[in-house]
Amino acid sequence: MQKKSLNPESLRSVLLQDIKSSSRSFSPIIRNGWAIKFSLYLDVNILLVFMSMHTGQTIIKYYDNERDAIKYINYVISKDAQETIEA
Repeated sequence: MQKKSLNPESLRSVLLQDIKSSSRSFSPIIRNGWAIKFSLYLDVNILLVFMSMHTGQTIIKYYDNERDAIKYINYVISKDAQETIEA
């Protein structure tokens, strides 16, 4: 039995629908000059987006471990948001 292949538009649509139904996103928070956006995918994959309110520096990190995600959040908010940091 052959599987019917999806065209690129259909594949994007299916993928977008999967992401929408399998993810949760939370409102951004501001800490020490950093805007932090937190999202979960399948309740185990963590996407963090940080943006400095002063410089506009944006950092995007992905974790599959809550402990490591929290360590990185604490690292970023301990840094001066008015200076560029190493991601």
